[in-house]
Amino acid sequence: MSKPFLDYLSDSELLIDKQYQPQTEKLLEYYELYKLVKNLNGSILKCGVNNNETFSYFSFFKKTNQYNTNQPLVVFEKNPSVFEPALVNNETVITVKSSEDIISSRKNIALKSKKEDIDFIPGNVTNALPTYLINNPELKIALLVIDLDNYEQTLAALQYLYPRIVSNGILIISNYYKKAEDTAAIKEYFANQSVIIRNYSKSKGLHYIIKD
Repeated sequence: MSKPFLDYLSDSELLIDKQYQPQTEKLLEYYELYKLVKNLNGSILKCGVNNNETFSYFSFFKKTNQYNTNQPLVVFEKNPSVFEPALVNNETVITVKSSEDIISSRKNIALKSKKEDIDFIPGNVTNALPTYLINNPELKIALLVIDLDNYEQTLAALQYLYPRIVSNGILIISNYYKKAEDTAAIKEYFANQSVIIRNYSKSKGLHYIIKD
């Protein structure tokens, strides 16, 4: 009897002390998962970065722990939204970003990525990925992080990149339970496959797949 394509495991060996703040927990979760791929040959990719996250976690791990230096770091931009929530008089209102703000944010990401020796790929992921793969036909992936919050882009990232993850490589789905778009794309892509989605918590924390 075949097992369902979605099966959930709580990794007791990787438990995180719940007294930590959410960002601290996330850092520790990333660290534990990174250690599982530290000796694999393949790039480390993240699809979905914005001005508040420049993939510095993995750059820091590599530099401080002298892990495998043959793991290039590549990040793809999360499409910037012109709409942004803001708190005004204790009420949340939606403000509209100017094109200048969006361009400024992109420049900041590019500068920070260059400083940390990270290859930053701007633009719509759906368009950027095929171009990147044409220029890097031998791409192999040790760790792939998807944080796009968009159904079409998440599905495209899976279609282009999941087959390139090496054996024992890891796919991290940052918002599997938080974003319905991500959940729908994951379910569609793996509908006819038998995979295990591991997790730290059913409602929060990272969800990930270790590829056979």
